[in-house]
This record gives sequence, structure tokens and C-alpha cells, in this order.
Amino acid sequence: MSARRPATADKSFSLAEERRRLEAVAQWYDSGSGLGRQLVRSAAARILARAGGRRALELGCANGLMTRELVKRFSHLDVVEGAESYAEQARSLVPSEGEVYHCLFEEFEPSSRYDVIVMAWVLEHVADPRALLARAGGWLCPEGTMHIVVPNAGSLHRRAGLKMGMLDRLDELNESDLAIGHRRVYTWERLGDDIAAAGLHLVEMEGILLKPLPNAMVESWHQELRAAFFELAALAPRLCSEIYAVCRHPGNGDSTDSADGLR
Repeated sequence: MSARRPATADKSFSLAEERRRLEAVAQWYDSGSGLGRQLVRSAAARILARAGGRRALELGCANGLMTRELVKRFSHLDVVEGAESYAEQARSLVPSEGEVYHCLFEEFEPSSRYDVIVMAWVLEHVADPRALLARAGGWLCPEGTMHIVVPNAGSLHRRAGLKMGMLDRLDELNESDLAIGHRRVYTWERLGDDIAAAGLHLVEMEGILLKPLPNAMVESWHQELRAAFFELAALAPRLCSEIYAVCRHPGNGDSTDSADGLR
């Protein structure tokens, strides 16, 4: 596995600084706590309902909640994780056929291709998301699929924050975004543009969780009420908390208008 500087417009980017950023967040962030646990499981259910093949790659595992779901389906699961503590947790979860790589995404060089690549809550963190998407596209098997989850800048709760004067614009990074190391939040259009710019074909896009209030308030709801708002996501996908997208290499049997009906 060879390290190389990523192609990025961010001239201040350095591998050492990126490692420091990740380790700082990993000291306190727990992806399996609070509402985050339900979000990860909901995203995993969508991925497992659409993913095929036996070889999968997870980029960024945090505390391993998504990893635990992926190992139920894939006999070979590789994980790439930049934070040492997260990588160590993943080693206890990954099956014997798989491997955990403690390195940055920009350093990773796989030895073979994958049927499925999972980028859940990754693109909002990296310095150059289009470069990562393009590189990861080269790691897919010809018929493979890439599964992406990102926070939605146009979500209902962010729109409420804008109306209340808590945000100056929908894609503004708030205190929570900055604390967790977000470099951006995504609109549906921006995610579609990044996927297209990376040379990938967008197959499907939908929303996860119609969330009218911040996490702390939603976490106080009864379990059945929270579950209802996950189910309501299909009614207003562009107002949901998260965006889920599936993409693949162009020309693999996808019609040119397959993205027209995106929900």
C-alpha cells in the first residue's frame, strides 16, 4: 500500500493534518449513540436491500455500527479507517477473509476490485470528494455499486433553523458540523454534480428520516414516534435529514434516464 498526495484544490491539505483531525474527532464521537444509531441502521437496511456480490469495502467505520450490519451480508469485507481507535474496534468485527486498513482514503490502494463500496457519512469530511469518488470508482467491479450517505443541507430542520435566524444559509456549517469535522453539507444537486464529475452514473437517490427538529429534541421522542418519521421519509425525501445515493460505472445496463424518477 503506497501513500500519495491526493489531487485536491485545497493547497493547505496535508496527510499529517488530516490524521490529526480524524484522531481528534475519534476521541469523543460515538456513531452508535442517540439518533445516530437509528440513522446508521436505516442506511444499512437500504444498502443491504440493494447490494449484491460477496466482496465489499467500507470507507470510514467510526465505532463499527455499519460494519456490524455489513458483515451479515458479505463474506469478504475490507474496511479503511483513518482513526486508530476506530480501526482497532473494526478488527474485532471484520471476518477472516477481510482486512482493516488503518490509513487515509487518499492513501488506500486495494489489491482487487469490489462488488460494493460503502461511503456512509464520508464525503462531507474529505478535502476533495470528487477525487475520492473518482478513485473509488476505479475500485469497483464492472457491475459493482457504490452506496453514499451524506447530510442534507436542505433538510426540514435546517430550513427551520434558517427561518429562525440560526443559519444564514442552508449550507452553512453549524457548531455541530464543525465539531465533527464536516467540510460541507450536501444539497441533492451538489451530490449529483459530484457523482457526475467523478465519471459515475447516478442510479437512485432518496431521503432518510424526515426530521423536523435537531437530534437532541428528536431523541426525547418515544421510539414509535421516531420510527414513524423514518417511515415518512418517502413523502418528502428532499426535506429529509440525510441523502442516500446509489451509483455505478456508466454503461452497465443503466438507461440514460434512470435517474429521472429520483424520490
